[in-house]
Amino acid sequence: MTVVMAAACTGSNSDNPPPEKTNISLGVLPVLGAAPFFLAMEKGFFAEEGLTVKPVTIQGAGAAVGSMNTGELDLVFGNYGSFFDAQAKKTADVKFVADGYSANPRTWMVLVAKDSQLRKPADISGKRVAVTTINSLAELTIRSVLTSTGQAVTTPNFVEMKYTDMGEALRNRTVDAALLSEPYITDVSKRYGAVPLFDAASGATADIPISGYATSDKFARENPHTVEAFQRALAKGVNVALTDRNEVERSIRGYAGVDQQTAALTALVGFPLGLDPKRLQRVCDLMLAYGELSTRLDAQSMILPSALSKPLVSQ
Repeated sequence: MTVVMAAACTGSNSDNPPPEKTNISLGVLPVLGAAPFFLAMEKGFFAEEGLTVKPVTIQGAGAAVGSMNTGELDLVFGNYGSFFDAQAKKTADVKFVADGYSANPRTWMVLVAKDSQLRKPADISGKRVAVTTINSLAELTIRSVLTSTGQAVTTPNFVEMKYTDMGEALRNRTVDAALLSEPYITDVSKRYGAVPLFDAASGATADIPISGYATSDKFARENPHTVEAFQRALAKGVNVALTDRNEVERSIRGYAGVDQQTAALTALVGFPLGLDPKRLQRVCDLMLAYGELSTRLDAQSMILPSALSKPLVSQ
């Protein structure tokens, strides 16, 4: 489904080279972590840079990376696990444009139905667990927590579905548990009475980078000024998200479709100031440790110089 929120093109900042491509598409999952992007859209920051951005709603990064590789999407906001998986399998040549969000406590949670008999992490051994994308960061973090229990466990049976379908799936027992991000953790808890089983971003995965903005190497090489314009506009959105919770709440009520009470109760994720290769390497190394990568990837080699050389938030 395409979300029509395109900003009008008003011309780029005269101090910067104009973008090579002024109309771009971004595949985006409407989670709390995407708030800086939507804030930048709503406040006209992309238009100020001469960009018209069309957000395209995706279920997860797995399939969207393929669309990015073919040029159907110019950029994708998605989980780092899917990006690294595509790079390792050579199904795409991924370049990171900007960081998206990292997990704060209670923002990357496994939930169960209110009357579930599951009581501790090890109880989901061999159970059906909903995730938005198979072979993604969701599975990696769950497996990491299960390993830390020290008990013999069987890998859960992961079931792919949208965040918006997970509450009903828990109630109907289509799945036994579900990993959700905010604001859907709060929304599903409020509407379906679901309860937290464990925080999937804890222990070895505490504060783990969850999602970022990526493009193809081809697009980055052919459109460097477009990428830089996107980065500058996004940086302003990050500044708003970091300094004004009321604006974040207002924005997610619109693009995520949650009510005012849910927005007010939502736990905020981390909005990093820039891409840190050491932080991203944590994801690569965890994927290697759990057999999701056969060889070690160098995260820094996938970060565009314009994203690596300076923080994305201007003062």
